Amino acid sequence: MITTQMLTETLERQLAETPHFLVFAEVRPSGKAIVEVDNDKAITLNDLTVINKGLREAFGEALDDLELEVSSPGMGRPFKVKRQYQKHTGRMVEVLKADGTLLRAQLVSFDDNGITVRVEQPSKVKGRLPKLNTDTTTFLFVDIKSTQASVNFN
Repeated sequence: MITTQMLTETLERQLAETPHFLVFAEVRPSGKAIVEVDNDKAITLNDLTVINKGLREAFGEALDDLELEVSSPGMGRPFKVKRQYQKHTGRMVEVLKADGTLLRAQLVSFDDNGITVRVEQPSKVKGRLPKLNTDTTTFLFVDIKSTQASVNFN
């Protein structure tokens, strides 16, 4: 039987010499294996197919008992690993603080303790776009409930 640890170790070996990185891997008791992989630029369907085939080769018949789902983490999903922060540095993100406050900001940098952002301030004039603060603000990870990429369709 394949465990989450076995799946994770196999994926890390498979992705070691590639621009891809593991975001999430889990084998659920229901018989489903979930894998989320991302790339520093953009991951393609072909990339995900190659990863899926690599897992099938590595595990062989042992995967016949599992439903394997290999995907990207998705834009509207909270970040799970620090490399996602690296990928989105310089881009707009939504930060949900532990106190429930939701901020839209530009991710300036991150480290092991937290993130530094330029918070977006709403315009006081109706119809004008919001502006980014010139000053940066730092939030510790313990004070953040979630961070995710912000999508703007304007």
